[in-house]
Amino acid sequence: MKKVLIAYSKDEKMLDIVDGLKVGFEEQGVKVDREVISKNSAKIYFGRYDLVMVGSFNLGLFGGKIDSKIDLFLQNAKMTTGQDVVAFVQERFWGKSKALKILMNKLESLGCVVKDFRELSDKEAGQRYAKGFKL
Repeated sequence: MKKVLIAYSKDEKMLDIVDGLKVGFEEQGVKVDREVISKNSAKIYFGRYDLVMVGSFNLGLFGGKIDSKIDLFLQNAKMTTGQDVVAFVQERFWGKSKALKILMNKLESLGCVVKDFRELSDKEAGQRYAKGFKL
């Protein structure tokens, strides 16, 4: 059975998106673990998963900034080299591509292979994306 980890910044809108992703992957028979990114995140082993998704809300007046807790989370990540990842951010009118680039650079600096990057708006968008993703 394939396994996916969805690590995300805690926010009500992000929770809806993650719920949609979870439903979409489970419809394909994939086991999904969710991890809220917090200041005191425990060590997490990316190598245990076929795919790791890392998501952040989009911060700043004009967007383009990600949750600062992601840095702490990624410092505790182990077995990252060569791991397939997807970066995603919450849809926003301004600054979306900048936020995605920042998140992708952080993941690539750990040796992760960014397979895709997305901006997701709601639960339905997350579910559609996960249903169409081929593991």
